[in-house]
Amino acid sequence: MCSKRVFNAKPNPTRDAIAESALRLFAEQGVENTTMRQIVDAAGISLGTVNFHYGSKLGLAQEVLERLAKDVRDARIAEYEALEAAAGDNPVDLEDLFRAFIRPYVEGEEHARLLVIYILHQLRLASVRRPELTTASIITYFDEVALRTVRLLKKARPHLSDADIWWRYSLGLGAVLSAVSDCGPNNRMARLSEGVADTSDRRKLVEEGIKFWVKGFDT
Repeated sequence: MCSKRVFNAKPNPTRDAIAESALRLFAEQGVENTTMRQIVDAAGISLGTVNFHYGSKLGLAQEVLERLAKDVRDARIAEYEALEAAAGDNPVDLEDLFRAFIRPYVEGEEHARLLVIYILHQLRLASVRRPELTTASIITYFDEVALRTVRLLKKARPHLSDADIWWRYSLGLGAVLSAVSDCGPNNRMARLSEGVADTSDRRKLVEEGIKFWVKGFDT
């Protein structure tokens, strides 16, 4: 059963409380491991109320992920437009572009940040695992960001072929997602490097990610 989506409806405190509780639990445990009972208890409402507003756990999960994907899309596009306005006829500086791109994956409310990364991993696994969570609208939101990013990259590096741009964008994105997926206090990089490189230093993670990605476009 699909969610009873009401994106343009008036604010509903009960509906929002359910979505906020689900977001937190989905981020902590994943959608698969979160039960309706846990959502009900966290939101302090009845199972019937969840079903009334969302129809099912799948409907709730789809709407929570779609809301978050839309928020990410809107914020990213707004920042890109500000960068383009500041640059005028010149291309956007790649350091500024990648900083705008990477920052949402390491900053902001932690549960939302983790769930954004969860969504991106679901998109990569959509053909083999939980495709029902990667709805057309979620895919569209992230595709819009990817296409806008590549357009800006083409303007900044006109000497590169379209194939070069797409390969370097996609491989850089994979590297960044790998790092931001594990940037807690006990991250693997810190453990293996014996603390020499520690992704829990979010500022350093952003700067190193930018440096890595820009370098890939400088050859």
